[in-house]
Amino acid sequence: TLNDNKINEASLFIWSFFDSEDKNNTTTADKTPSSSSSTSPPKGVYLHGGVGCGKTFCMNMFYDKLGETTQDRQQVHFHKFMLGVHQQMHEAKMVDGIDGDLVLPRVVERTLENGRIICFDEFQVTDVVDALILQQLFTSLLEKGAILIMTSNRPPEDLYLSGLQRDRFLPFI
Repeated sequence: TLNDNKINEASLFIWSFFDSEDKNNTTTADKTPSSSSSTSPPKGVYLHGGVGCGKTFCMNMFYDKLGETTQDRQQVHFHKFMLGVHQQMHEAKMVDGIDGDLVLPRVVERTLENGRIICFDEFQVTDVVDALILQQLFTSLLEKGAILIMTSNRPPEDLYLSGLQRDRFLPFI
């Protein structure tokens, strides 16, 4: 059907970012997570563009298509995700008595329990605290094998533009 074709097209578009080198001479239609020939695991995809151009639509189709092969996935609006991160950090400190450098690893562990492939809708950074947390959080997630798919209205170079201590956030971008 037409909807199935759109789902396949969007999924192949996103999967194409994961495997730029075609060592097995497969066609684009043959590329799936299990047939990827890439030697290094993908770290993610950042889709950006104007409002209404189809970023979320593509990500939703990708996420739905993943459901046919894996449940190791999660999809969340970025603002909601960050509220959860702040809540988990607070609980780790106040309820569990975790302190200092052990708080963020706890958040990473709990985040990965919900799925290793994380789809963030409407990624943006406007807060200095979030910018500093994200640098460490996303670095740790990627080191533990997470794959991050993000949609945003802003190109990467405009994230946290003119923000306080932006120089500490730039290496993460």
